[in-house]
Amino acid sequence: MDVGGDGKVRLTLEDVRELITKDEPDVEISSLDEEPGSGRGDNYTSMLYRVRTKGRKRSTADEGWIKYECAIIYKILPESKKRREAFKSELLFRNEVAFYKHVWPALNRLQSSGERVFGGVPKIYAARADLIAMEDLRQRGFKMADRRKGLEVENLKLVLKALAGFHALSLTLRESRPEEFAKLMNPEHDQGIQEVLFRRDNEDWYRQYYRVAANNAIRMVSDALPSHMDSQREEIMTKLQAFLNEDVFFRTMSELVSTQGPLSVFCHGDCWTNNILFRDEPDSDTEAVYLVDFQLTRVGSLALDLANLLYCCTSGVVRRAYMTQLLQHYHFHLMSSLRVLNPERPPKDPSVMWELLNEEMRRCGRFGVGLALDILPISTCASHEAPDLYEGSAETSEEKHSAGAPPPAGAECARLMTDLVLELIHNKAL
Repeated sequence: MDVGGDGKVRLTLEDVRELITKDEPDVEISSLDEEPGSGRGDNYTSMLYRVRTKGRKRSTADEGWIKYECAIIYKILPESKKRREAFKSELLFRNEVAFYKHVWPALNRLQSSGERVFGGVPKIYAARADLIAMEDLRQRGFKMADRRKGLEVENLKLVLKALAGFHALSLTLRESRPEEFAKLMNPEHDQGIQEVLFRRDNEDWYRQYYRVAANNAIRMVSDALPSHMDSQREEIMTKLQAFLNEDVFFRTMSELVSTQGPLSVFCHGDCWTNNILFRDEPDSDTEAVYLVDFQLTRVGSLALDLANLLYCCTSGVVRRAYMTQLLQHYHFHLMSSLRVLNPERPPKDPSVMWELLNEEMRRCGRFGVGLALDILPISTCASHEAPDLYEGSAETSEEKHSAGAPPPAGAECARLMTDLVLELIHNKAL
């Protein structure tokens, strides 16, 4: 790796040659072009770059050469120490490396080539302390949905099917190879992942951040509450303020992620619009959805991922019309994936799993509101309002070493937040 004229670490031509030829020894790389890999508001904890390479590959047919092109996206830590500390970037990076090097291979080994239930993880070229390099899925027609529009029902169904397969792999690993599952969830083990955000030793670090985020949410809901609900205003605001009280909020979130039970799995951990890639033109022969950014991967209830997706990436209008149908869709694919992975031993009774799933969604509903404090302002803000990790790396002595604040929230954010709070109070989840 090299340091460019702007002071940022970059992959060199020789680095890229080494990454590609490790997998494809018959390739010769002659040139590369690079550009930033994400826009403002698309990524916060690391810096992404895209590399397009050109060269030639030996043809197996006639021993001649054919034109070769490859695109890689790679991730490095922010060069600013303040930003690395504010976003806990080193710990997040380590967690993602552990997922790509150890957890995903263990899950993937449960699948035979003909009976796959989930393959939506990009090809990884390198995963180490200072670099994660992977296939650039844009080359195969995959892209993010518009974070400001949220996900519609058809896209939600594609993601839920993918999550069902992903979670089924964990449930199968835990049952068939419990020692391996235990090793991979042990943060003391060099292959293990760990909770990196909602852990008690982070409480003071994030106190100011969540104080601002919580006060913003309380103000939004108070201002956006419909006039016909004035008679319930006191009850609604009391419940919201009780949950967001700074002496209990972070502890509650930490308890929700750490509680283990029959539906504990390796969660994606950050399952929102910007970490989900959809194919432009769906093809029955390929994955419909890819998940990226496994920095927050954790072992916890599968409902944590579902609450993240369903409560932070879509509107109350969609949930009111389709929530039960969406959960049934997930449940169907979870049960069918479990059957594919273990045909000798039928999975738990579907009706028992359905009850468990609904109990977990009620228990973890508050987690969705907690995530929404962050995600809704980020997903609804304009790009120019979002932090830019590619600029302003200079640090000043006045900058405090603590997490900053979420971007300013507008009317759309207030509407989504209010809908969510009212929905969860109605469902007795808040």
